[in-house]
Amino acid sequence: MLRHLFHLLRLVCAVGLLWGVMRRLRLEEMAAFDWSALERGWLAAAFGFGGLSMLGWAGRWWWFLRVYGLQVSFTELLRLTFFADFFNFYFLGPLGADGVRLVGLSRRFPDKRGAIMGSLLLDHVGGLLGGVILYYVWGRDGVLPAAVVTAADRSLPVLLIITVLGLGVIMEPPIQRLIAGIPGLKKISDIMSPVYAGTFRHPWLFPGFAVSLLSTACAYAAFWATGKAVGAELPLPQMLGLMPAVDFAASLPVSVSGLGVREGLLVEWLPIGSVQALALSLLGFAAIGLWGLIGGLWLLFDRRCHWAATPP
Repeated sequence: MLRHLFHLLRLVCAVGLLWGVMRRLRLEEMAAFDWSALERGWLAAAFGFGGLSMLGWAGRWWWFLRVYGLQVSFTELLRLTFFADFFNFYFLGPLGADGVRLVGLSRRFPDKRGAIMGSLLLDHVGGLLGGVILYYVWGRDGVLPAAVVTAADRSLPVLLIITVLGLGVIMEPPIQRLIAGIPGLKKISDIMSPVYAGTFRHPWLFPGFAVSLLSTACAYAAFWATGKAVGAELPLPQMLGLMPAVDFAASLPVSVSGLGVREGLLVEWLPIGSVQALALSLLGFAAIGLWGLIGGLWLLFDRRCHWAATPP
């Protein structure tokens, strides 16, 4: 009951935030905006960037699974990534994207759930590092408000240190043994041990981080392309530097898929018309979300094939 209430509150919050953003817009601007003038070529490009980001998310997971010695075909991981994206975008239930991927792959490797959980943890770390790199390359030169840059510059070094220490715990057996030998931490170490990876797995780790950077950049480029579609002349580096901060705020569990949070920040921070910024945000979200809908259709077809292949 509490879980359903929490999801309902997030939905209400998303609607309320979107309504608040729209109330800030001028009615004459909204009336003057011509949706029929959207450049379809740029919308197609945005959809393409969204597809590339999906391929990248599946690709980085492939590398992180290899860290744990799990060899799974890229097609299978892409299928699970599509399913996860579908549940993440279109369902409010407790089984999110990570839950779908964990359950789906655990059916094939029932005794490797700890390794799968470890790969998903690395997947989140890869996404974080990709956004941080884009921020440091393009987000600090007047792209973001000075207060945001100041807060990021103070918090990111601490976050990166914690992340590196966490990676050391996951990847390095000497550190794992050190933690297990500290009084009071052995029980915690025993709980964490299923996600520990062996040593000399770094050749698989760093390509996963590289793919994560590219896939994150493609996801942000989808928003840049929708900006071009609505006539906003925004340089691609500006969007690559701005979106990590927007994406971080949108990932906080206060809304459904970040709706309302993302739109409010882009309307506030982008140096374009408010209606243009709102249209850019919603269309960019749709360019990626439509791939989740394709994942739902794939899921439906996959289930039907499974049922057809199952003898009565």
